Amino acid sequence: MKRIVLLVLLAACPKTGDKPTPNEPGGSGSSRAVTPNPGDAASAIVLLPAPPLPAVPASLPPLPANPRVTPEAVALGELLFWEPRLSGGTQACATCHDPAHGYAGEIAAAADGKQNLRRTPALVNLAWVKEFGWDGRYPSVADLLPPHIKGQLGDPIESASARLDAVPLYHSHIARIGGTPRDAILQALEAFVLTRYEGDSPWDRQERVALSRPGTSTTDPVLAGYKLFMGKAQCGVCHLPPLYTDGSYHVVDNNPFNDDGRGRVDPAHKGAFRTPTLRGATQRTKFFHQATSGSLEDVVSHYVHADDHIPNADPVVTKIDLSADEQNQLVAFLKSLTAERPAPASKPVLP
Repeated sequence: MKRIVLLVLLAACPKTGDKPTPNEPGGSGSSRAVTPNPGDAASAIVLLPAPPLPAVPASLPPLPANPRVTPEAVALGELLFWEPRLSGGTQACATCHDPAHGYAGEIAAAADGKQNLRRTPALVNLAWVKEFGWDGRYPSVADLLPPHIKGQLGDPIESASARLDAVPLYHSHIARIGGTPRDAILQALEAFVLTRYEGDSPWDRQERVALSRPGTSTTDPVLAGYKLFMGKAQCGVCHLPPLYTDGSYHVVDNNPFNDDGRGRVDPAHKGAFRTPTLRGATQRTKFFHQATSGSLEDVVSHYVHADDHIPNADPVVTKIDLSADEQNQLVAFLKSLTAERPAPASKPVLP
C-alpha cells in the first residue's frame, strides 16, 4: 500500500525540472522512459517494468485467455482503483468496492447523493464471468465501466480520461499501454478487476485430503458442512464448485423496491439476481442484493426459515430443513471458503 500512496503523491505533485523519477518497484527487465509531453523533456517519467500478473490459485479453473489483461494494464489499474480524480471529487472505486471487505460493500450512495437499490457486489473471480452486474446486462467489464463511472462516480469517462492524462505519471502509464487515454484507462481498470482472485482457502486444502478418503469421518464440522452444502441444504444447486456460483439468476429474497433485476434483460426472470460467489464471503459485511443479512449465520437462517412470503421464489428456497447443529456445520463450511491472508488496507489517505 505504501507503493500505491507514493505513486499517487508523485502523480499529484509533479515538479518541472525534476530528474526522471523511478516508480513502481518490482518486476524484471530494463526500464522504459516515456515523455508525457513531447515538447517538455524535463517532465519525463521513468516507469520500471510492471510487476508480473497475479498468480491464479490452483483451486480455480483454467484462466480464460484475455489479451487485454497485461502487467502494464494491471499496474495502472491498481493506481486508478484508489484514485478519486477518476470522479473529479473524493470518491474512488475502492470507496465502495472496499478491498478490506473482499472488494465488496453495502448499499452505497452514488456521486449525486442518491442511494443505490443494490449493494456493492464483490469484485473477485470475475475472469470466469460472462455477464456483469447484478442483472447481467453488460457483456464485459469494458461495457460496464463507462455507465458505472458516470452513474456512481459522477463524471463521464471522457472527462475523467482527459483529466488523468494531464498528470505526467498517468500519461506515462497510458502511453505505455497505448491507444487513446479513454481506452487505456478502461483496459487498466478491467485488467485490475479481472485479476482479483479468491482461492486457496482452507477448504481447498482440506478437500484434496478429505474427499480422497471415502471413509473420512463427518464429525469434522467443516466436512459435515460440505456434505450438507452439496446435499440436504441444496446450496450446491446454485453455488457450484469450484467457483461456488452457477453464474445464473434466481429469486431468493424479498424485493421491496420492485427492482426488475434480470427482468431488464429477460422479462421471464423479473426480480431475479445473479448468484454471487461464496468464495471470500467471510470478508463481506452484507449479503443478498439488498444487503438484508449481516452475517453468514443470518444467511443460513434466511433459507431455513424462508417460506411462501417470497413471491416467485425459486422452489429450492422453500425446501430446506436444517437442525441448529446442521446450520452451524454449514456456516463452518462457508467460512472455510475464504483464504487465510491479511486483508488489503482499506481506503488509504490520498492527496
